[in-house]
Amino acid sequence: MQLSLDLPLLAGARAPALAAALAQLAQQDATARGAVFTRRAVVDAILDLVRYTPDRPLHRQRLLEPTFGSGEFLLPVVDRLLSAWRQAGGDPGQAELELKDALRAVELHPGSYERTTAGLEERLCAAALPAAVARRLCTHWLQCDDFLLCDLPGRFDYVVGNPPYVRQERIPGILLAEYRRRFRTLYDRADLYVLFFERALDLLAHRGVLGFICANRWLKNHYGGPLRRKIARNFALTHYINMDGRDAFHSEVIAYPAISIIRRPETGAAPVPTRVALWAQEAGSELSIVPQHLC
Repeated sequence: MQLSLDLPLLAGARAPALAAALAQLAQQDATARGAVFTRRAVVDAILDLVRYTPDRPLHRQRLLEPTFGSGEFLLPVVDRLLSAWRQAGGDPGQAELELKDALRAVELHPGSYERTTAGLEERLCAAALPAAVARRLCTHWLQCDDFLLCDLPGRFDYVVGNPPYVRQERIPGILLAEYRRRFRTLYDRADLYVLFFERALDLLAHRGVLGFICANRWLKNHYGGPLRRKIARNFALTHYINMDGRDAFHSEVIAYPAISIIRRPETGAAPVPTRVALWAQEAGSELSIVPQHLC
């Protein structure tokens, strides 16, 4: 697969100056664009917490990953999706029809998009899907664009991932102005991951659930006020898992990481208490979640 450096998929019908700013952000290195790679144990914990598990009809539900990077979430998601589909008696001859609407994933960086798409095609072929079906499923599922600006029709039962940690000063001015026009949570010195929360929450279906790992400063700093109010009014923070000082990522680049699980509750439902926990890591043992307290 080849993707030209003029980034036609990113530009779309956008104004040239905005498209150029987006291309500038897309071509920065991993550190500059806030790309951080999540450890598999953390990915599995988040998928379990949102109940994206093979015993559920995942092929009849919809999952969104806002920034798929090297596939740390995407590939385990696809493994679970295929397992659920097969357990439900999925017809190999109808794989494209039955699976094409179950997943959407977005990635801004063209190189990551190319590499992960190629890896996913190989994974689907290894799972006994025909190569042509694997290619078409990747076309249905994957999008090279900015999650904050791209078109994503419909709602999602699950949104999972690790949103980028990018400070405002790293974002081109015209792009920052467009974000500010679109997102109410871009307040004070809010980092880019806050906007990912806002859009992801807006895309949740009735009773949908979000699972993110990112810095926990939105819960404590002044700039997180609008996001906290949005969640308090319309959603429920059901789980908060503190991972400060734990090995959540393959590199130590984010301070104060935490897992947040947020649901869109039923209308009129009673308030849901937040389960607060510490991610424990004992020397020579597997990572595990241990409760701190309930509130």
